[in-house]
Amino acid sequence: MKVLEAYKSKKYLRRILLSMSIIVVLILIVSSSVLHYSSETRALQMHEESNRKVMNQIAYNIAYMEEIVANLAVNLYADEEILPLTLNPDKMSEIRSTFRLNKKFTTSSFLHSIVVSNRNNGKTYAVGDLAVGAKDHDKAAAIVSLLKEGDALPRMQLIPMDVGDDGSVDFFSFVMYEAYTEDFASESVLVLNIRPEWIFDNLRTINDFTAPERSGIYLLDENGRMLLAGDAPGLPDPERLRLAVAERIAAPGQGAERPFGYFTAPIDGEEDYVVTYLVMGGSQWRVVGIQPYEAVLGDIYAMRQTSLIVIGSFFLLSVLISVFAAHKLYQPVERMIKQIRTHGEAGDESRDEGKDELSYVTNVYSAMVRKLEIAKDEQRNREHIVSNYYLRRLVADSPSYSGEELASCIAQNGLKVDPAGSYYLAIVKIDDYAEFVKNTNYNDRSLYLFAISNIAEEICGKHRFACETVDMRSDHLVMLFSVGGGADAVPRIVELLKHVQDVVLNYYKLSLSMTLSERIERHEDITEQYGHALQYSLYKLIFGRRSIVTPDDLRPNLEHYETNVPADAEKKLVEGIKLNDLDKMDEGVKRLLEPLASFHYDHIIHGVLHVVDVIKSTIREMNNNRVAAIHIDVGSLSRQALEQETLEDIAQLFHRVCREINEKQRRTEQSKNEALIDAIKDIVDANFMDMNLSLQGIASLLRMTPAYVGRMFKQSEMISVSEYINEARLLQARTFLETKSYSIKEIMESVGFSNESTFFKLFKKKFGVTPKEYRLKQVWSK
Repeated sequence: MKVLEAYKSKKYLRRILLSMSIIVVLILIVSSSVLHYSSETRALQMHEESNRKVMNQIAYNIAYMEEIVANLAVNLYADEEILPLTLNPDKMSEIRSTFRLNKKFTTSSFLHSIVVSNRNNGKTYAVGDLAVGAKDHDKAAAIVSLLKEGDALPRMQLIPMDVGDDGSVDFFSFVMYEAYTEDFASESVLVLNIRPEWIFDNLRTINDFTAPERSGIYLLDENGRMLLAGDAPGLPDPERLRLAVAERIAAPGQGAERPFGYFTAPIDGEEDYVVTYLVMGGSQWRVVGIQPYEAVLGDIYAMRQTSLIVIGSFFLLSVLISVFAAHKLYQPVERMIKQIRTHGEAGDESRDEGKDELSYVTNVYSAMVRKLEIAKDEQRNREHIVSNYYLRRLVADSPSYSGEELASCIAQNGLKVDPAGSYYLAIVKIDDYAEFVKNTNYNDRSLYLFAISNIAEEICGKHRFACETVDMRSDHLVMLFSVGGGADAVPRIVELLKHVQDVVLNYYKLSLSMTLSERIERHEDITEQYGHALQYSLYKLIFGRRSIVTPDDLRPNLEHYETNVPADAEKKLVEGIKLNDLDKMDEGVKRLLEPLASFHYDHIIHGVLHVVDVIKSTIREMNNNRVAAIHIDVGSLSRQALEQETLEDIAQLFHRVCREINEKQRRTEQSKNEALIDAIKDIVDANFMDMNLSLQGIASLLRMTPAYVGRMFKQSEMISVSEYINEARLLQARTFLETKSYSIKEIMESVGFSNESTFFKLFKKKFGVTPKEYRLKQVWSK
């Protein structure tokens, strides 16, 4: 029991034992199977070769006997004393010739009878068992009848004759003639009938098969008819043998094409026999020999029993060796388990009872690795936080560092900054930052910024410039290059920055814009140039996304203080709005914005806001003179324009506003009610987050009665104003649930709901689930 308990707790040891035992068993099974198969195959091959020799000898003997009969037939046919029987003999000649024929018969032990059919006088002369008064005399007439059938009996060939009623071969006939035709000319026929026992006795004398008492030789003609059969008591039924042989060697491609072969078959339906056959060349007779399968492979079966005893002994020995080897292999594992349980913190808590010892060790090791990684991460984070703090302080407040303090800080934190200077500073911003913030959470943004910093430091670190990157906790990163003295490094830095842009875009699909500062000779001037670089980065408005702005690129703008714009451009824009001519509006906007690209940034902003004022004042003037006002959200147009990142974006914004003005005026002209409905929708879409928004407030803004506003809206949209307000709030709440990490309550309040139960009820009525269920489903789907 103790041994079983010990093995039960040592799963890895059991696995070793089982694996080694299975391997041994597989090796034994495969090797013994291969040995037995090869031995059996070799035995059958040797048996086939031996039988081939026996069958060839049998075929030779039959051919030799046929040759003896042929020689005798020729001699008799040519014998002058017997020749008169084939002509027109007189009485005395018949007696002498018959006596001579009988004498020849008595000297041949293998003859059954001799028959001469005289075609001239129509007489038949027979000696032997077919003679007058002999036991088979009645069969002589059957022989003569067959001779009169013309070509039915072939010449000079042994022919099996069955002229009785028992279905067996009575004798083999050898027919001799010269011109045997149907016109019964003068030619006569000599027939020698051979005893079948003579042929079979010759076959039996060379029966060299295994187990002769249960083996036998058979002779079949070309049609598969049994001519001679063995007479041993243990042989199978000849008819069944005949059918089996006919099935195997009479098929196309197996008879004439394979004159010798063998097969194994249960002739009697129970015991298997090895059947060997030989097709004789001239007569096409089949000589067939059969032997019991177990007798042929008797030695192989005996060897198999011996092999089983040897294999069993070897298996027992291998099991003992496997147990010994498994314990030796398991000893290091057992010592390691004991050490882990003694000193490891995870101990039994990390062990999974459903697994083996190595799984336990793996769990302990994984737990230790996780703790080590956590410790390393914490250490790296602390080092990164400290180094970032000093870098951020150096960029934002460089005058506070003395030369000694800077050198000490660099040495302590391993910063790649040369305290002796010179420096360049680059501002790195993510294009469309507002959209980036909207689509990512804080952790993702931190990871992106960390990745950009690593990529920038790795690319720049491969070259002669030392570079440090620091997150300024705003919308940008700062890259600080230590370039030392010497030639201008700006072209090389711009090339590296371009490389950083390409890598980040390729891997993270983020577009970066960069701005390079003036050359900084002293570390005390870093903060000042940082401020200048921030101002320079605003000129991305001109150079666009993925731009790299250098001070040389900005000098024309910094020195240009002219603010004049073409007066006719402003006039064209005003006329286009009033005439609702979209082409004129687009042309006016284009001509007002084109000159701004050469202005100072302050004047660019002034020019953009001037375009906004032109649009707003024109709309205001038109609304004062119109019955149905044009409801355009020009109040936020200034903010929208300032939020754009490039002049191209601002131009597109103004073009969209112009198209909106064009569409609104066109729709206003078509339907006054549509303008009112659009105004109500615009008010709701712009103010749905206001908890106090209601039909009364909207009607007050429109200077209409609430009943009229509510009725017109209900007729047009088939829902009430309050329902539309709730619809807008619910759609925005769904968007926040999908994109923001706010709490449910924060989302509810941000979209204008003040009562939580009302919000939950309306949300479930609209979307079929509660806000919590909707958010949970979105998390699962991601």
